[in-house]
Amino acid sequence: MNKIIKIIALSLVFVLVFAFVGCKDKETENGVEPIKLSFKSAAGYEYLKTLDGEQVTISGYMATSSPVDGSFLFLMNLPYQNCPFCVPNTSQLSNTMEVYPKNGESFSYTTQAIKVVGTLVVAESEDQPFTDMYGYEFNYKIVDATYTIIKAEDMSADLALWQKIASSEVINDIYAMYDYIYFLCAWNTYFINSYVDENGDIVKGYYLYPSDALYYIKTEGAQWNYGFQEGYFDKIVEKITAVDETAFSDLVENVRKAKLLAEKALLQLDEGNYTYEYKYVEKFDSEDRVYTLTLEEELNAERKAIYMDFSNWLGSLEM
Repeated sequence: MNKIIKIIALSLVFVLVFAFVGCKDKETENGVEPIKLSFKSAAGYEYLKTLDGEQVTISGYMATSSPVDGSFLFLMNLPYQNCPFCVPNTSQLSNTMEVYPKNGESFSYTTQAIKVVGTLVVAESEDQPFTDMYGYEFNYKIVDATYTIIKAEDMSADLALWQKIASSEVINDIYAMYDYIYFLCAWNTYFINSYVDENGDIVKGYYLYPSDALYYIKTEGAQWNYGFQEGYFDKIVEKITAVDETAFSDLVENVRKAKLLAEKALLQLDEGNYTYEYKYVEKFDSEDRVYTLTLEEELNAERKAIYMDFSNWLGSLEM
């Protein structure tokens, strides 16, 4: 009898060991708990490069401009966004992630918050970004991904506040503000492209002259007439504080810094603090004036620093 009991006991031990080993193999096969990403941490290329090929998870919202065929989605950390965010005056995505489904699958659109799980793929270098069908550039993407709807009870207490500021459209106003700031600090890099006139003749393009820049800035209805309008920056601040008087003090401070930089850059243009030289421009196959701003490096360093503060603020909004 004792012998039979021993045999049964040994059999049970064998079954338990086999089951344990089988579970471990299954865990290894399916991968460990995905690494949690945040929009703020995703701003750093060097950090992301250390996670290349890893399983990651992140929560956010689909932009409504995500392809209708579900071939991929634009993931953002604010709801109600029509278009992905870009670094001003570029096609480089900012605070927006491209997420791709498993082969042969597609995503269904939802306005609800989602949790994405997939594999992070990072570009070889920041100078060799990925490019999508729309021409957007990005240094990383999430592939072989799936998503689940996040239940309301699993969201943070700040979600309602994020939704309020997102629905106010003030974030889009700030991106337009940065387009204006960029133009002020780098108007000499903007150009009119070559074109064919009504007679069929080619009209050579050229980089903007100071008079062109002043026209675009100071003429009502012109393309970059944002910040020259009276009270432009103060109205953005009013929109922010109308959502909540105190919750977004960092954002208010960012707009005020942008206002000071705009005034500084505009003064440089008004006072003629720039030089030029005649040189051949391959882009237009012609010789023309090419301008250099006296404080070009200083202005653009300030612009990048202020924009990065805004980008980091936006990236800090996590569910």
